[in-house]
Amino acid sequence: MDDMDEDSFQALYGRWSPLDPAGVAALLEGSGVRWWIVGGRAARSGAGPRHHEDTDVAICVADVPALRGHLSGWHLWEPSERSIRPLRPGDELGPGQEQLWLRRDAYRPWVADLLLQHHEHAWVFKKDARVQLPWDRALHTVDGVRYLRPEVALLHKAHLDRPKDRADLTAAVLTSDARVWLANALELLGYHAWARDVRAGGAEA
Repeated sequence: MDDMDEDSFQALYGRWSPLDPAGVAALLEGSGVRWWIVGGRAARSGAGPRHHEDTDVAICVADVPALRGHLSGWHLWEPSERSIRPLRPGDELGPGQEQLWLRRDAYRPWVADLLLQHHEHAWVFKKDARVQLPWDRALHTVDGVRYLRPEVALLHKAHLDRPKDRADLTAAVLTSDARVWLANALELLGYHAWARDVRAGGAEA
């Protein structure tokens, strides 16, 4: 699916109309699921917004059963590199599955891309498990919505290093402690240019 353009994708699989963070919060209220917003929206949580084409949401794999119960009237699908398949009632989650897509039914658009974290005890960086944080240090709440903290969200963006990732770094609101943590984590992972920019107070967009 990665080599399909947007028009071809929507013609085959249906269109997207992502929920905004407040919509995600309303949908998952009372679910008992630990969820949080990631990506560019998280990098800019508490800072000036920019246009976002989607809203990335993360949950723990262990919470998928609770999610399925809460969203029993919705359809969850498992995307893979080549296709997507419905996660029907009674189906087991595929081994190593990294994300789920959500929509009400085939007549309605996809509304959420749910990224799956495979650890419960703490937030663990997918690319290197040496980098982890307790939940109360990894997440924060802004206007009633739970986000990955900006310094943690920016860690995911360093390897992409696109113009919008640099812009998110410049805009991010980071405490001095957050800046030190991020720079040290970036150095550990080999993103030395980003680490220098973080220590210098941010990069130019």
